Amino acid sequence: MQRSLSSLQHDLVQITINVGEDFKSIVWKAQYDMDFNTECLFCFSEQITGYRVEDEDGKAGKVAVCPHCEKVNAIYA
Repeated sequence: MQRSLSSLQHDLVQITINVGEDFKSIVWKAQYDMDFNTECLFCFSEQITGYRVEDEDGKAGKVAVCPHCEKVNAIYA
């Protein structure tokens, strides 16, 4: 049976991460995605880094993290 990509995307389970949460790179499988030229919401570092993350249950998402204070600044698609 074949499914369209859009129907497969609806079946994906998203990871639950909150802005302000400490980045858990050991708990989450994290892979670099991109850099953002924006200030951190918590320590005002001038750049944050985006990661694709997956938890131990296989739930996935993308988060923007400050490399200085290691807090999640945003969840993005």
